[in-house]
Amino acid sequence: HNIIRTMIRRRTTLASTLIQLACCVVTSSHVAPSNHNVQREVILQPEDRPVGTAQVCRPRHVHLSIGRTQNTTHSSMTVSFSISPACIDETSTVGAVRVGDVMIEGDPNDVVSYNASRSDHNHYYSDLYYHIEIDRLQPGRKYSYQCLLLQKEEPSIQQYLRQDREVLNERIISRSNISTFHTPPAPGQWPQDRSIKFAVMGDLATKPHSRETIWHLDRDKSIDCILLAGDISYANNHHHIWDEWMDMMSAHDFFSSTPVQIALGNHDLDTVHRSGPIEAIDGSLEIGLAYESRFRMPQIQPPVRELASLNLFRRNGQPNDFLPYEFGNAYYSFTFGPSKHIVLSSYTSFREGSLQYEWLLSELQSVDRSATPWLIVMLHCPLYTTFQTHHKEMFTTEAQAILEPLFVEYTVNFVVAGHIHAYMRTHPMAFSRRDPRGPVHIIQGNGGRQANDLYYSDAAEEWVDVRDHTMYGYGTLELFNNTHAMWKWVKTGFNAEGEGGIHDQRFDADLNLHDEIWITNQLYVEEMGVNENVELAF
Repeated sequence: HNIIRTMIRRRTTLASTLIQLACCVVTSSHVAPSNHNVQREVILQPEDRPVGTAQVCRPRHVHLSIGRTQNTTHSSMTVSFSISPACIDETSTVGAVRVGDVMIEGDPNDVVSYNASRSDHNHYYSDLYYHIEIDRLQPGRKYSYQCLLLQKEEPSIQQYLRQDREVLNERIISRSNISTFHTPPAPGQWPQDRSIKFAVMGDLATKPHSRETIWHLDRDKSIDCILLAGDISYANNHHHIWDEWMDMMSAHDFFSSTPVQIALGNHDLDTVHRSGPIEAIDGSLEIGLAYESRFRMPQIQPPVRELASLNLFRRNGQPNDFLPYEFGNAYYSFTFGPSKHIVLSSYTSFREGSLQYEWLLSELQSVDRSATPWLIVMLHCPLYTTFQTHHKEMFTTEAQAILEPLFVEYTVNFVVAGHIHAYMRTHPMAFSRRDPRGPVHIIQGNGGRQANDLYYSDAAEEWVDVRDHTMYGYGTLELFNNTHAMWKWVKTGFNAEGEGGIHDQRFDADLNLHDEIWITNQLYVEEMGVNENVELAF
């Protein structure tokens, strides 16, 4: 580490103010970008690819999230990446993202790191995480970008800086590979000549079947956005497993080119200990430490997380009541062309009068269905399940009692969940009965961790259309126009030993289907017949 820091100092010609980076928890306080403008489609040149920099200092775990600005004229995208603390010189370095000839430096007050200790393994120190929101992009456009570790500018940090290439290159200590992304279409707009396609998955982990799912997903180059319904890495407070998960994802191109929107899962709280019961700090636990540090969703406001009393958890670390965790990555919303997405926290109170409930109600009331006719809700715990596990869990039963009336009243189209290690799709339904104007409920909890939850009864409930607990995979939700969408479940692996494999070249997303169905937008089911031809929006 000292050698690396010495190399950085030798490249530094000016002194600058200390970056206050503690090796403990830093609650992010995101500073909104301003006064920069990236208006045109820009593609970096081949000569900008990494050359001659220390590999250990290169930005890693580069990934994307939809930004907070999505309107008719402007879009934004958040680029996240990490840097080894060995590469950070307190007097001279700063992380940045370059888009064409526009370079956006990270706010030093919004650099996040954390540490964690356990009695059964060594102390863990995280990388430093940068989350840089690139604003004032054009909707529906392609951009290329690169993450950088730079020498600071004097006398002060300038977040948005145009420089000639020679001067900029002199400041570069290390850089990532060049990646590209597409900004979402403006609200109410469609891409030219094609549909909009979301991948849906949950309960991923880092198991062999997890890698199967990711390998197959990477081959589908038509995915516009990934919806991940929680239980990301199953680190369970072994934080090096978070790094393993990030390494697994970073090995594939889609992770740095396709936004990933995440719902909080119980295993993302980092309270479960594989080797023993949960540990406490003065009778309390810190929750969601890695989840808030490593990811940046389009936040309503910075997270409000308090130490959680041990009384809120079972001995194995599973929550048995709502937790003191508001905003941040816990719950948020975003718009993607003709679709409005609301992401909820199953583990933050959604009882009437709570912050999350009041926010959800406001979001539902403000949706313009003429611009965004598709309304999709994602949360970790399902409202309905045909499986034994978590069948009577309070986060499911209370969601049925409190959230379902809102989803039905405001004609939510899909409710996407994970949590159960299996697959289920219901008919459109409301209040435990089939209803053509009710939401379709989907459990996509078979991403890789397990696919073995037992059925609650041998005969499926009348509202269940398809269920399975033997196969792994991911779903795709493809929007074709205001009235019709296609749902598919793509199977990627099997519980039976020797069936399917990560390098099975016979895999084809259209041939490996276990479930495929046209969905008519519930807003229009009283106005049109179910067998009408689909007129595409493009």
